[in-house]
Amino acid sequence: MRWILPLVVLVGGFVVWRNVGALHWRDLAPGLEFATLRGEPYCRSGSTAIAVLRMDPERVRLRVHHFSQAGGRPLDVVEWQRFTGALAVFNAGQFYPDWRYMGLLASGGQWLSRRPHPGYHAVLVADRQGPGLGARVLDLSDDTKDPDSLGWNEVAQSFMLFDTTGALRVRKSEKIAKRTIVGEDRHHRLLVMVTEGAYSLSDIAWVLQHSRLQLRQAMSMDGGRESEMVIVRGAFRYASFGAWTGEEEHPTTPESRAPLPCVIGIELP
Repeated sequence: MRWILPLVVLVGGFVVWRNVGALHWRDLAPGLEFATLRGEPYCRSGSTAIAVLRMDPERVRLRVHHFSQAGGRPLDVVEWQRFTGALAVFNAGQFYPDWRYMGLLASGGQWLSRRPHPGYHAVLVADRQGPGLGARVLDLSDDTKDPDSLGWNEVAQSFMLFDTTGALRVRKSEKIAKRTIVGEDRHHRLLVMVTEGAYSLSDIAWVLQHSRLQLRQAMSMDGGRESEMVIVRGAFRYASFGAWTGEEEHPTTPESRAPLPCVIGIELP
């Protein structure tokens, strides 16, 4: 019976490959595309759908927004989109119960949190202070975490999911939750992926690595109820928020939206 496990893995990989192969990208703006893929059989609870927002970092702008800039209170993701006017808004990294951000956080060249998180080895950066590529994911495992050495105006620190070698950078666990993942593909495009249902970290890594998204590396932002995204572009609308209960897969009431102390907005230049 030792052949059963490899067979299960092979079948699961084929299902993921088949579903991602059926992706249909919708153009939202120059350099910005949207699609959904399905993560069965790895989704443990709720909708298997995964929203994917793919962008050319040279043609769109990423900005960090903090509640200190929005009247002094954390907003829910819908409020954040209305406040910023961004095409899309998604949750930034993790935070403490008193709303302090866990790790480095910068907005518009101003540090909102200068204390690196010692266990987080990834940062989402944008708006470089000198020449070079646009927004990207940086792996800090072999680099200094000195804030002033980064050289980017927009910074949000979190943890690596998998790196350019393909290595899983999180421990395998049975803990499941909605997930927000930011990845970088082989063409230096950024992809924001928000699950509608609950996945373990290792399972969502498997789904993404064995998809046709061609991801080189990926980092995990905050998960659980705080894993949220709203997209507004002309007549197109998409929203993913709220905890899945098994009764209502897409809760729409304001109470279902978690307050977020900081978000990432995607804008046209």
